[in-house]
Amino acid sequence: MTNQRGRTQPTQPQPYPGNDETFAGVYSWNKPNTAINPLLEIVPAQRTPLAVMMAAYQADQQAAIEASLTKEELKARERRQWQIDTLDEHELFLDIHLARLAQSHKLQRHFPAVEVQANLNSQPKFIRKPLQQRIDYLRRESGDERANAFLTEIVESALSRLDAMRKKQQTIAYQNIASRERLDDLLRLPELNQKEVKTLATMVAAHMDMLFDDQVTKVLTDETTPDEILQIYQVVASEAARLCITPPYWYALNECLRRRGEVPYHLLPGALARLRCAEWWYRKLWRLRSEWREEQLRAVLLVHKHASAYISYDALTHKREQYRRMLDFIRSHEFVNDEGVTLDMETVVNASTSNPRMRRNEMMTTMKGLENLAEMRSDCAVFYTITCPSQYHATLANGKPNPKWTTKTVRESSDYLVDLFSGIRKKMHRMGLRWYGMRVAEAHHDGTVHWHLMCFMRKKHRTAITKIMRDFAIRKDRAELGDDIKPRFTAELITKRKGSPTSYIAKYISKNVDGRQMKTVIDKATGKPLLSKETGKPLGDMVENAVAWASLHRVRQFQFFGIPSRQAYRELRLLAGQLQRKLKPKKGAQLLPDKKMDDVLAAADAGCFATYIHHQGGVLIPRKYHTVRTAYAIADVANDYGEHGTQIYGIWSPRLGEESRVCTHSDNWKMVAKPNNDNPNSDRNAGAGFDVGPHGSSPSLGLVAITVPTPDDEAPRQRKKRTTPPPDFNDFDSFTYTQRRELRNRLREESMIKRTLS
Repeated sequence: MTNQRGRTQPTQPQPYPGNDETFAGVYSWNKPNTAINPLLEIVPAQRTPLAVMMAAYQADQQAAIEASLTKEELKARERRQWQIDTLDEHELFLDIHLARLAQSHKLQRHFPAVEVQANLNSQPKFIRKPLQQRIDYLRRESGDERANAFLTEIVESALSRLDAMRKKQQTIAYQNIASRERLDDLLRLPELNQKEVKTLATMVAAHMDMLFDDQVTKVLTDETTPDEILQIYQVVASEAARLCITPPYWYALNECLRRRGEVPYHLLPGALARLRCAEWWYRKLWRLRSEWREEQLRAVLLVHKHASAYISYDALTHKREQYRRMLDFIRSHEFVNDEGVTLDMETVVNASTSNPRMRRNEMMTTMKGLENLAEMRSDCAVFYTITCPSQYHATLANGKPNPKWTTKTVRESSDYLVDLFSGIRKKMHRMGLRWYGMRVAEAHHDGTVHWHLMCFMRKKHRTAITKIMRDFAIRKDRAELGDDIKPRFTAELITKRKGSPTSYIAKYISKNVDGRQMKTVIDKATGKPLLSKETGKPLGDMVENAVAWASLHRVRQFQFFGIPSRQAYRELRLLAGQLQRKLKPKKGAQLLPDKKMDDVLAAADAGCFATYIHHQGGVLIPRKYHTVRTAYAIADVANDYGEHGTQIYGIWSPRLGEESRVCTHSDNWKMVAKPNNDNPNSDRNAGAGFDVGPHGSSPSLGLVAITVPTPDDEAPRQRKKRTTPPPDFNDFDSFTYTQRRELRNRLREESMIKRTLS
């Protein structure tokens, strides 16, 4: 027995026999196995005799089917196969297009200008072309960096404003009618030309006519009442209102909007006739198209002092063409009355207030009369300027977008000032404050309306009236003004050191009518023509833009308030000329039986508006207390909608009643084309901007005022002598229309002469 303690000593390992395998990076025990490919390992199966027999049978069967097909069936099968192939090609094209879009979106994340340019390329031509021209100019002159900056900073904002304006214009109801009635052109109305608008108007009128017929079938019975016809009108008119068109007589026939009085049922036939008339719809849709197009151009920063002031170049070009066509139309037409007397239309237009020079002279005469009257009354003159809040201004003075603009239109800015003026007058009336004067509506460089007022008032009332106007002018969005209210309201007392009120307002009249005086006015500081504060251009050069702006947006540029009627003033001057030619009285002789009426007539004939106002009773008195007012009568000839409207008859005195009515329009003049036109190539259909009637015919002008000045060396034109025997006065029923007119004219002339001599 051994004396050993602890673990037993292990056995020694066997000697390593060695390995012949060379190391190659992977040991034999962990290297991967060879991949299995069944396609390479499986041997193709051999076709059996049965399979060969079945294939032959199917081929024979297919050949028999094709042999039994007719030519039409073969063509149909080929067409079907062609459709399948085309669809496959289309799907392939879509896949390629989607891949390109994905690549484009990937690029847009790194190049934002690419996305803006793509959005611009999708816009209509009248939006895309002017902006693209500006981009190309910047890229050519200043490089890609400047052009891309313009795209991302200006164009992107302009296009977002354009989307907001379109959303405002095309309401949900508007889009619903366009999609429901398949009137797709309504959705692209600003892009249409006149021919396309006429086609669209015909389709809209047809839709209204079908709606009218449907309502007649449902509502009308054998015992029809006016209320049932009114119900039909409200359905058809509501459909028109959804198209952003104010229906005819909407405020009079709508029970929710009518303020007082009975329902005027006599207006229903004319209103329904208009709603079904394609020509009426053409005029309304064309006006809507022009306004929407201009507002969209205004939204994309194309109406401002650095681009085109007051109005876009697109609209200005159209107005120029419209004016040219109107002149061609005027020169190719003339006026003729029932007796065959003709007057050249161009001469008549130039002698009326349609002539800018005549219009300016009349307003200056009126303003001078107010100035003289104010001096006699010891009244003071104050010149006010009122501007809309910032939310109405689309563009800043530097041509960049105004961040405070809320898609307000030019029409809305004008309505804001009209409502503001109405509120001022109401509060002044409650406080017993009165004024009179003249208002001028002008445009800022971006087309937004602002007002200038030359007001005459008692000196003791000046502070109170100014405070009322200031409070109303700055009441809306007061926080944006701070302590400086001059951007919204200014008041300036006119003193002799500054000049007379007439000379102060003359600039505002001239630069918005004809600009004749502005072209010769020189700035004393620079020695150059006087520049506009709004546009930085000579005042005489911006008259065309101002007149086109007022015509497009239907803004009333000038308005007198607190004085007797200027229409009565015109009628009195017309009557004075007629009496002078017929009676040939002595100088200073009384021409009218009533002394007060004759005094007003003499003042108007002399052209002294201050004396005219004085003999009319003065300023700030109701019309019912005027000595002479304009008389109206029912028209003899119905219009195209079967309505006999009112027309000017002459003058009358409310103090003397209906017996004092004096006719100044005894002839019924019509507009006809000249029989021997000097220019045979002239367009007889010219005058797109001149309303010649809904159906292109020559409308009756009724008893219109036509005063043509004749030179001193030229005798007045004599009427043609009668070539037919006088009618038999014992048989009035056999009178023709011309004979009745002639008899009425003779009786009026004899009655006027008798009353004058008595």
